[in-house]
Amino acid sequence: MTKKGRLFILLMLITGVRAEANLNVNWTWQNSLESEQSRHTKLNNDSGGSTQSLDSLITSTVEWNNITGTFVMTGNNLLATDSQNSTDKKFIVQELFWQPEMKIAGLPLDISVGKERLDWGVGYGFRPLDIFKSYERNPPGIQVDEGVGAATASWFDGTGQWELVATDESWTSSNTDQARRAKKQHGIGFRRYALLRNTELQGIMYFDQVHYGTVGGSVVAVLSPALEVHSSFAYAQRYQAYKQGDINEPVKWAMGHDSYQFLLGLNWANTAGLNIIGEYWYDGRSWDKKMWKQAIQRSGELSHHSDTRELASSYSYGLYNRSLVAQNLMLHFKMDMSALHSRRLWLEKFEPSVDLLISPTDGGLVATPRLSYQVYESGQSDMTLELVSRFYTGFADSVYANVPDRNLTFINLKVNF
Repeated sequence: MTKKGRLFILLMLITGVRAEANLNVNWTWQNSLESEQSRHTKLNNDSGGSTQSLDSLITSTVEWNNITGTFVMTGNNLLATDSQNSTDKKFIVQELFWQPEMKIAGLPLDISVGKERLDWGVGYGFRPLDIFKSYERNPPGIQVDEGVGAATASWFDGTGQWELVATDESWTSSNTDQARRAKKQHGIGFRRYALLRNTELQGIMYFDQVHYGTVGGSVVAVLSPALEVHSSFAYAQRYQAYKQGDINEPVKWAMGHDSYQFLLGLNWANTAGLNIIGEYWYDGRSWDKKMWKQAIQRSGELSHHSDTRELASSYSYGLYNRSLVAQNLMLHFKMDMSALHSRRLWLEKFEPSVDLLISPTDGGLVATPRLSYQVYESGQSDMTLELVSRFYTGFADSVYANVPDRNLTFINLKVNF
C-alpha cells in the first residue's frame, strides 16, 4: 500500500470516532523572498552569480476530538530570475495523528497513532536524538518539518514517562537528493524520560533494519535562574552518508559502521534581555579535516581534465551530509527588547539575533544575523516581518569558505490567523 493510501485509511478511521468536541482550525501564511549570491570555489566550477526567487507556504492546523492534523501547501519559485528554476507546487500532510487515552490491563496509557513529529532533541544547533528525521532550528527561509509514521504508547509515573514507539520513515516525502538516496528505516524502540528536581534525564534504545541498534541519552540541568547546561549523545551501529573511495571512484551514498554523535552546551540569560547559547558538537557521520583536505585536493586535480570533471564534481556531495564538518562550535545571541528601559519600549517589537557556526579545525565560519519585527498582534492573529542573512566564509582552505553559496538573504513575512 502506498504512503498516501495509508494516510487516507488512517484519516477515515480516526474521523469515524464519535465524540462531542469543537473543531479548532489555525492558519499560517508565509512568504519568503530569497536572494542567493553564488561563487566559484575549489568544490565547484560554476562562475557564480545572483538569483532571486519567491516561495510561499500555507499551513492549516486542525484539531478535532483527539485528532490533530497539519496540512501544508507549498509553492517554490513562484517568481524566479533563473529561467531554469520552474515553479513547484506541492500538498504535504505534515502531521496527522490520533491521541486517545485508554486503559490496557488496568494501566492508563496515552496512545498516539499516525504521522507525527517525534522531537526528542535538546540542542539548539545540533540534535543527536533526532534519530528519525532531522529538524533545523530557526531556518532562514521556509521549511516544512514533516513527521514520520509512528505508533506510541506512553505511561506516566511520579517522576516522568515510559514510552514504547514504532516508526516507519517511508511516510515522509523525499524532498531532497539525500532523502531520496537514503534507505527508509522502520523499527521499534523504547524511551524513558525523568525529571529529578532541576534535572531532566532521557534515555533511548531503538532498533531498525537500517541502523540496527541505536542508543542515546540527554541531560538538561538548571543550575540557576539564569543558567542551564545540556548534553546529549547517540551511537548507531550503522549509518548512511556520502563516502569517499579511491581517487578514480566518484563519491557515493553508502553505509558506514559505528557512528558517534555528542553535544555539550549551555544557555544563559540575564535580566537585561540578553540570551546566549553556546554549544560544541561532534558528528562522526561527517567528513573530518583530513577527509575534507583530501576532497578539496582531489577535486582540484581532477577538474583540470575534461574526462575527470564529473569525478571532481562528486566531491561536492560532502556538502549534503548532516553536518558539513565533524567538529563544530555554535554561538547564539538574542536580545529581548521588551526588557529594556521604559523609555525605549518603542523597540520592543524588534527581536535581533545572530548565530555563529565555527569550524575550529579549519577556521570556517557561517554567520546568520536575523532581525524580526512584529507588525501586528491582536491576540487572535499576528504578523511578523523578518530579515535574515547567511554568510559562508573563513580561511581559504576551510569547508565553509568553499560552499558554492557565498551568502543568502531572505525577507520573510509570516501571518498567523
